[in-house]
Amino acid sequence: MQPVQKERPMRRMTRFLMMAAVASLAVAVTACSGSEATHTKPEDAARAAVAAALFTGPAGQSLSLEMTDLKFSTPALAAKSGELVEVALANKGSIEHDFSIAKLPGEKALRVGDRDTDVAKGNNEVHAHLRAGQTGVVRMRVSSPGAYEFFCTVPGHKEAGMKGTFTVQ
Repeated sequence: MQPVQKERPMRRMTRFLMMAAVASLAVAVTACSGSEATHTKPEDAARAAVAAALFTGPAGQSLSLEMTDLKFSTPALAAKSGELVEVALANKGSIEHDFSIAKLPGEKALRVGDRDTDVAKGNNEVHAHLRAGQTGVVRMRVSSPGAYEFFCTVPGHKEAGMKGTFTVQ
């Protein structure tokens, strides 16, 4: 007959901490698995409504812009004020790029693949980030004529010449 071994205090503590960690993980997974619709903010719903409206029906004007390593396919884009403009974007480069405009009055929406996504990021009212080989579409109805700079926000790209002018008449 073997003597009964007492469980060591350190082993007991380790077992307790492991069970607590598993329980905490289960609670976190349950809390995060709720429906996204229940966590939607009013401003998110408003942006989604704008995106849905902008992507319904054809655009009045279609433009295209390719991004390659450290340059855009054209340094100039032009559109009419108030007209629905679609800019088809394609990242033909080997690294990530984006199409950004700091300030652009009017409605804007971005679609990457089949998914509408937020078009604004940080200080930029238009920010379409694409991985290498990815495509996307920005639709906008610009409300004020003017010359608006577009650029890539990846560090060093704008400084290397990855910029242009979007002229709205």
